[in-house]
Amino acid sequence: MSERWRQYFDSHGAFDPGWLSTAVSHWGFHETLYGVIAQHCPLGASILDVGSGPGWSDYYLASKGYKVTGVDNEPSLVELANLQAQRVGVDAKFEVADAFDLSAYHGKFDLAYSCGVLEHFDRDVTVQLLSEQSRCAEKVIIQIPTRYTAYAGGITDERIYKISELGEIVEDSGMRLEGTFGYGDLAATFTQIQLRRALPRFVWRLLQNRGFAFCMAAIGSRR
Repeated sequence: MSERWRQYFDSHGAFDPGWLSTAVSHWGFHETLYGVIAQHCPLGASILDVGSGPGWSDYYLASKGYKVTGVDNEPSLVELANLQAQRVGVDAKFEVADAFDLSAYHGKFDLAYSCGVLEHFDRDVTVQLLSEQSRCAEKVIIQIPTRYTAYAGGITDERIYKISELGEIVEDSGMRLEGTFGYGDLAATFTQIQLRRALPRFVWRLLQNRGFAFCMAAIGSRR
């Protein structure tokens, strides 16, 4: 799978000289996620990103004052992330690690999170991986795409869940469910565009938090 993800990030410009413009778009898209992290972790907290890829979110979180470590099983992405972190002057570090064995990180973090990673495994394996992350941190956030991902290029091997089902996965991993949320404006169809224009922002956010969004996430805490 590691070569697949290297190719994926390569196609999204991670290895290009102009990678920063893509990273800026990435930061804007994940603004809601960063806000939830800020609600649950004070500045200075330690954060573990499981499946960090080129590390774009981690640069942002580190710039805010968090102590961030990203892990990935693709060495070229880890090397790139460390290089770019030095270039932009943020104190984030990246290491090669296996999401199935995070024993080197057990008990060392306040929060662990993964974005667009665990939906590529069967449900029972996702539960196992979340349980492993909970051994690393007091709180864990899992973010995955919704069925609306089909508008952005199609669904391949992603397991698609309802937002309530994602909450159940968190509970089955042995954690207490703290909450669920969705984000990523839908604007691929005429109806979606009209709804976005017509609805007040708070109503739109309610719809997103019920799964009418590109991404959905759940946060759990150790019992």
